[in-house]
Amino acid sequence: MSRRAFLKWSAALGLTGTLGGMGVLSGLGYVKGPQEPRPAWETEPGRVDYSLVPSLAALDKSQTYVLKIAQWYDYWPGSFLSDFRDFMNSEHGLRVETRWDVYTSNEELFNWITLGKRRYDVIFPSNYLVDLMKKAGMIYSLNEGWLPNFQANIDPTLIGQPLGNPYDRLGPQGPFVSVPYFWGTTGIGFRTTAFSPDPAKAREEVEEVGWDFLWMDSYQPTDASMPRIDLHKKMRMLDDERDVLGTGFKKAGWEWQRGLGLGPSYPNGYVVGTTDPDGDPGYQWTMNETDPARIGAAGELLFAAKPHLFDFSSTDQATSLIANVAILNQAWSGDMMYAIRPDQYLTQPMDYAVPRQGSTWWIDCGAIHAKSRNLAIAHAFLDFIHDIEQNLRLTYWNLYSTPNKAAFDALRPYNNGYDMRTDPRLYPNINAPETFRICDLTQDVGLDTLINLYNPLWFDLTTD
Repeated sequence: MSRRAFLKWSAALGLTGTLGGMGVLSGLGYVKGPQEPRPAWETEPGRVDYSLVPSLAALDKSQTYVLKIAQWYDYWPGSFLSDFRDFMNSEHGLRVETRWDVYTSNEELFNWITLGKRRYDVIFPSNYLVDLMKKAGMIYSLNEGWLPNFQANIDPTLIGQPLGNPYDRLGPQGPFVSVPYFWGTTGIGFRTTAFSPDPAKAREEVEEVGWDFLWMDSYQPTDASMPRIDLHKKMRMLDDERDVLGTGFKKAGWEWQRGLGLGPSYPNGYVVGTTDPDGDPGYQWTMNETDPARIGAAGELLFAAKPHLFDFSSTDQATSLIANVAILNQAWSGDMMYAIRPDQYLTQPMDYAVPRQGSTWWIDCGAIHAKSRNLAIAHAFLDFIHDIEQNLRLTYWNLYSTPNKAAFDALRPYNNGYDMRTDPRLYPNINAPETFRICDLTQDVGLDTLINLYNPLWFDLTTD
C-alpha cells in the first residue's frame, strides 16, 4: 500500500490518527503483516474444533491461569472478578488471575486489538461490532455445551427480534460467536426541573420534541410558568459513531416523512422492514442506512447541530446533568438509570426518554478474542455471568436491562418499592411496546459503507 493510499484509508476510517486506520485495515485483512500460526484447534480464522480444546477438567491444576478481559466502564462491581476467581478455585480447583482493561467506546476496543495488538481472552463489543469482528475472524466461535447457564436462562423472545439476530445463534450467518451481556436503548437524558415541576409532564414534553432539541439554542417549555431554557453548549452527544449517525438518520427520516405528508411516526410508525398491525409498511429510516443520499442528508443535519453542542462524550452524560451544567444529553438507558437512582429514596431530578422520531436498541455481548489461549476458562467466565444469582447481582448493581429470563423473573422490588421489571425505560419491549417498535437494532452496514461513507463523515464531524 502506498503512503498516499495509506493516508487516504486512515483518514477515512476516522479513528485516532493514521495509525489507527492502519490498525483497522490490518484487522480486516486490507493490510497484511506477519501471520501468527493458528493453533491446531482453529480450523479456519475464527472457527474452533472444540474436540481439540482441553476442557476445564483437563487443565493442569498446578498452574496459575491469567484471564485477560476488556470491558466497558461501570458495568460490574470490582468484587465480581474476585468472586469468579473464588468460584473457579472452589468448583474446579483452578487458580485463575484476572486482568481487566476498561474502554469507553467500541472504536477504542477495536483500536486496541488491531493497532495496539493487545491480546484478550474475553471482550464485550456491541452487537454490530460483533458482526464486523466475526467477518474478520477476530473472535472465536463458541461451544454452547460449555455454556449451560446461558442455554438454560437466556430470554428466547429477544433472540432474532427485531430485524435480525443479535446473538448470532440462528440463521445462515455462520458459527455462534457471542453471548449477550446486557442490553438497552439510546435516547435523551434530561433535567426534569428545566421543563416542568411535574416529572411526568417533563418526560412527555421531551419525548414529543425529541431529537429536535439538538438543533435549538433555546426552548420555551409548554408550561408558561417555566423560564425559557438556554440550550447553547448545554447539550452533548455520545462519542459513538453509530449512535450519533443513527440520530442523524432518525431526524432526517422524520423530516423526509413529514415532507411527504405521511404524518408522525410516533406512536404509529414502524421501522422499515416491518409492518404495523394493519399490515401497512413502515416509513421510518433505520439506524443502518446505506443509501449515500440518506447518509448525506443525515450528515448535513448533524453538522448543523454541532454548534449547539458542548462536545461528543460517552463518559459524562450523567455527571454533567447531575452537576446542572447540561440540560439534556444523548445517553444510554442504563447510564441514566444509574444516575437517576430510582432504587433509592432520594432520586436525582433527571429522567430518560426515547424520542418520538425513533432511536436504537443494542446488546453488549461477551465474545472470545481470537488471540485467546484460555478457551475453557473464557467460556466459564461467560457462563458465570449467566448464573442466575450472579446476573441478578449485576443488574441490581448497574441498572441495565438483563437478557437473562431467569434472572428477570427473580427480580424483586427495592426497599423503596421501585421495580425494574415494570419500568418502561429499562424494559420497553414489555412495558412500552409502542416505544420499542420505533427502536431498531444497530447492525453491521458492510465494510464498503463503513469505510467510504460512515467513517469519513464521523471523522469530519468530530474533528475541530
